[in-house]
Amino acid sequence: MLDAHKSGKENANVSEMQKYAHDVFSRVSEIDNAFKTLNMSLEYLNKRDFKDSNYELSEHYSFHAENFLLRLTSVVDRCHLLAGTTVLLDKSKMERAGGNRYVLDLLKKDYPQAAETIKKLNDSVSQLRCSRNKVAHQEGYSNKNLIVIQAMEGPSDEFSSEIEKVMSMENIKKIVREDIASNFQPIVPVMNNLVTNLINSFAVIYKSIVKDR
Repeated sequence: MLDAHKSGKENANVSEMQKYAHDVFSRVSEIDNAFKTLNMSLEYLNKRDFKDSNYELSEHYSFHAENFLLRLTSVVDRCHLLAGTTVLLDKSKMERAGGNRYVLDLLKKDYPQAAETIKKLNDSVSQLRCSRNKVAHQEGYSNKNLIVIQAMEGPSDEFSSEIEKVMSMENIKKIVREDIASNFQPIVPVMNNLVTNLINSFAVIYKSIVKDR
């Protein structure tokens, strides 16, 4: 022990453990930040209006819906990075294209519970993945009721008057909010629980970090 201390090896080991703990904590923080962004988007999507804004209500709804969809898969990606960092996989391989597959394939061998949880995370976003990919690569977010709001916000008062004979603007906005909420909100607590399960699957490793500090 004395020789190791004199040579600096003991200090090096402590430093490596501290760096490892920091890297794991950073990955967890990144996941937490992704969830905060998702919840902020949902909060804005539940607003009835955006007073003092220079933009139309439909533009706000589209913006925050797109932000939610684009951030959704970041939770899954960051969970792969957390898992890979926890089991000391190659950082450069994790962070490049195909990194998620690299992590998952190696987890299946030695950490099947973690691999299964990550698979469930991927499955949980599958219903919105098509919408997410369209927003990322093709077009902005929209739906039929949002299109009606956009038309009513336009210069034609005649169109708005005709629509309001059938349904008020407030009711249409309510339908848009409820439609988005029914598609978006349920997925967040499901993903949150799965992330908790993923972290718990590495409990033995994390406890050893605390014990050795």
